[in-house]
Amino acid sequence: MRLWRKENRIEELVFEHFALVEECLNRFRDCLLAYLEIGDAKEASELAFEVHKIEGKADDARRQVEIELLKGVLLPQSRRQVLRIIEDVDRLANAAEAILDFTLLQCIRIPDSLKPFAIEITERSVAMLSDLREAIRLLLESKAGVTVHTTALEKQESEIDHIERKFIKNLFLMDLPLAEKILVREFVEELVEISDRAEDLSDLIEISLAERRI
Repeated sequence: MRLWRKENRIEELVFEHFALVEECLNRFRDCLLAYLEIGDAKEASELAFEVHKIEGKADDARRQVEIELLKGVLLPQSRRQVLRIIEDVDRLANAAEAILDFTLLQCIRIPDSLKPFAIEITERSVAMLSDLREAIRLLLESKAGVTVHTTALEKQESEIDHIERKFIKNLFLMDLPLAEKILVREFVEELVEISDRAEDLSDLIEISLAERRI
């Protein structure tokens, strides 16, 4: 037996929103890789514009979920759980948008030796969406196996943190002006926001799972 009454419509809307956030993150990855690997600021700017458009569509989809929830189709506790989940999923798209704004508007120059770290963080962060999607699906359908995916998310976030530390350590060994080092450090701190927020979502999913068992 599933947790929520009339859950099919809510699940459909939740995953329509998730699909848009996922598309947003995929375009974000393409954009940042174009900037880092190719150095194509023009292509990156065009892709960033696509990211902004998709993020706007995701906002619209999130509001549609909220409208349905306001109709009272779910029990109060379940309604709170869905709201918290979609809000945190939406924050992933917001983080991607913020990273691109920070990087492209200020024309941040990433030293060549640090680019592989930034690319790996980007790829791993976007890859976390697979476990996140499955954890949410299993939670909504009241099926076993949720913690397999939340544990995987926590492990992936920890690995990305390790890469971030190597990035920063190598950065401050470089012969660069301090102001430039600080700006590049801020870039990587912005970049890991995606994995940090995904890990926060894994915590929220586990809390929701525990609340359901009470």
